[in-house]
Amino acid sequence: MRHETLKTLATPFLLAIREKMPETYGLSVLDEKHAKNLILYSIRGPDYICFSFKEKTATPLHTSAPGKALVAFLPEKRRAALIDRLTFDRLTPNTITDRKTFEKRLALIRGTGYATDIAEEINCCHCGGVVILDPNKTPVAALWLSGIDKRLRKKQLLAGIRILQGAAKLIEAEVAKRFVSEKRADTCSPCVAAALDALSKPVGQHVDYAALAKACHLSYSTLRTLFRSEIGITLGQYHLNLRIQEVQRLLTQTPLSITEIAAQLKFYDQKHLSAVFKRKVGVSPLAYRRQTTTDT
Repeated sequence: MRHETLKTLATPFLLAIREKMPETYGLSVLDEKHAKNLILYSIRGPDYICFSFKEKTATPLHTSAPGKALVAFLPEKRRAALIDRLTFDRLTPNTITDRKTFEKRLALIRGTGYATDIAEEINCCHCGGVVILDPNKTPVAALWLSGIDKRLRKKQLLAGIRILQGAAKLIEAEVAKRFVSEKRADTCSPCVAAALDALSKPVGQHVDYAALAKACHLSYSTLRTLFRSEIGITLGQYHLNLRIQEVQRLLTQTPLSITEIAAQLKFYDQKHLSAVFKRKVGVSPLAYRRQTTTDT
């Protein structure tokens, strides 16, 4: 799954737990090519002194909590091949520096469902990590919490991990929906495939559903029925989801105003976009822009 898609799916759920999290937390993925844990998105903790991580920060797999969680839940052959490439460099007195100990830790992580980093990467830093699995039970991402050891002792760390586990389950449900849609898109009928193509390229263009149905020698009602049967949601819902995802991208990657984004993506006006966005994402477009741009 693409990194931008993962970030889009996870962000609303990460923002929803912001008030519950005592320290910096975020989303990361496995960079298998470079054998690293790669941070995609982070939300800085509420205290004046909290860790702050830039997007695409890479951390070692044998020390970071999300890195260990990601490796632990890999299929056995992939996990063994990846561990073969690790050098187990010592970063602190607590760093795991040999394969046997590391594999024992991974087995423990699979049993408990979460990983910890107790000053293994940075002195005075504690971290927790939980994995996000796809429908095949393969890790696609991890959620993590990182803070100063005196504030993130065992009790506080475990409490934070439990919150992350709840968010991870909700994100997994969204990932599963996306996997189902993509799988169906690969095996769907020619007319539904044509509809999917028309809806996605480009997202902001008006789509004439009636003309699309006519080109497939179907009635509009028949196309709607086929689409819902094969994809699981209606044409309109699918298209709206694509537009909301594009709104999220434009809010975080461009300086366009809400009014300009609304016009570009064919919403009636700024108020219409704001209402739909808040219903879908849970926060207003302005709040989403502020939170995602100041915390990355």
